[in-house]
Amino acid sequence: MKYTKKIYRALVIGVILSLLVIVIPASPALAAREIDLDTDEGDIGDYIDIDGNDWPPSDPGADPPYYKYVDIYFTSDEAVKGDDIDDEVEIYELVEEKLQVDTSGDFGARFRAPDELTDGSPDEDVRGGTYYVCVTYWDDEDIKAVADYTVIAGKITKFSPDEGPVGTEVEINGEDFGDGEDITIKYDGDTLDIESGDDAADSSGDVDCTIIIPESIAGDHTLTISDESLSEVEEVFTVEPEITISPTQAPPGDTATVTGTGYGKKVDVDITLDGDVVATKTTDSDGGFTVSFEVPEVDEGDYEVTAEDEDNNDATVDFTVEKGIEVSASVTTGHVGSEITISGFGFKANSPITITYTSEPVVFTTTSDADGVFTYTFDVPQSGAGAHTITATDGTDTLQVSFTMESQAPSIPAPLLPEMDTKAEALAEFDWESVTDDSGVTYTLQIATSEDFTASSIVLEKTGLASSEYTLTKEEALESTAKEDPYYWRLKAVDGASNESGWTGVGSFYVSSSLFDLSGKSWLIHLWWGLGALGAGFAGYFVGKRRSYYY
Repeated sequence: MKYTKKIYRALVIGVILSLLVIVIPASPALAAREIDLDTDEGDIGDYIDIDGNDWPPSDPGADPPYYKYVDIYFTSDEAVKGDDIDDEVEIYELVEEKLQVDTSGDFGARFRAPDELTDGSPDEDVRGGTYYVCVTYWDDEDIKAVADYTVIAGKITKFSPDEGPVGTEVEINGEDFGDGEDITIKYDGDTLDIESGDDAADSSGDVDCTIIIPESIAGDHTLTISDESLSEVEEVFTVEPEITISPTQAPPGDTATVTGTGYGKKVDVDITLDGDVVATKTTDSDGGFTVSFEVPEVDEGDYEVTAEDEDNNDATVDFTVEKGIEVSASVTTGHVGSEITISGFGFKANSPITITYTSEPVVFTTTSDADGVFTYTFDVPQSGAGAHTITATDGTDTLQVSFTMESQAPSIPAPLLPEMDTKAEALAEFDWESVTDDSGVTYTLQIATSEDFTASSIVLEKTGLASSEYTLTKEEALESTAKEDPYYWRLKAVDGASNESGWTGVGSFYVSSSLFDLSGKSWLIHLWWGLGALGAGFAGYFVGKRRSYYY
């Protein structure tokens, strides 16, 4: 009997469970609501194919089930599943509306990457960078799925270096910018000059330029590279602190000046030498400073001078403490006429100092003061390009410094007169455009009977001409020549450092005889012609008179 009751109970439970299965519809599996893009990057205007899978029907119990519609949005806002359109996502373009999901929970569509986002607020142009494709049900603003899409434009292929001190030259190479469009580079929002290279993209959208990092505080700074319509790309440059010191060596008691860039904004900087603080300065709003200190009484030798601010930004420079004799020049390179100041210390007190510029040599004299210090300024004399030694001596101690004369040749002068293949006087006039050079300029003029200017063909060479014109003297008068057998002329510029330009192109001219030109040998021929004409005139006169007598 008990066994029968157990069987009966099991049957009843089985029947109830069967009825529940019949009455309660099966719950759908949790939908994944997936979307896939055929590509995750492309240009503005390119087609984008989207596929959706596993989108459940709104009423799975209906016969047939009712499947919803979906909307597709393209946005620059960083969207995630669960965000709402017009709430978290405000800037967008509705690219597909009321797209039906089929009975398998799938859908597909094709649309173009838009060039503007105008359905949200505010409107925005599409530029290079990451965008988001979002899908919602047609009757719901809740985002159910998101996929990333990259608009290809304004890609930076080289940004080097990406760290360094103020004044660093950074090379920027890019591609896929707007063809022929102007390029703007901003540093922390402020427009930066392009130091060299392209200020506009070429016809292929490529850019190659360099910039100089401006004065700014230590740390990361944002550079924005953009064209006029399409692209805006960001790069980060890290400014590092840097210091310089002047002079780089000095004896105790002298003054040295430290200049720093790339430190914190308006913070205190401690300057230390041999571990001791020798000066403190507050930086400006761009992290820069300049401060001087007196060299302390320490042993001769090499030291590190360090500048560190309260934000732990620091930089170091080498400095030499030297108690002995020293001589230095204010400039080490220049041109003829450059002003040089020679300074020295450690020489004999109140003693004559002889300064020699050894090119010629040229000698100057001055006198040291009671501390053995002297200063003398002179203009660099005319001398050849290259290194020259400047010597300072008090008769016992002698020191030298080097000066390098510039080696840049002057420009080639442009000839003006006489013009090519024209007639000129025996006392020909020559004219050419002036050339300028920091070291001063003279000119060399050559006239020859051969356009090759062989040594035997040169009839005149004038050197050291200070003016850009020259007229031949009576002693230099040229003989007459046929037009087919002309004279040739050329010239060059020579600066005070003996740097020579190239020769001008070869010009030609001819000299013809003239009745009133007595500068050449042809005057005798003209005299005989004149006497002959005069004789013929007298003969005609007497013949005429005689005939009149007979009549």
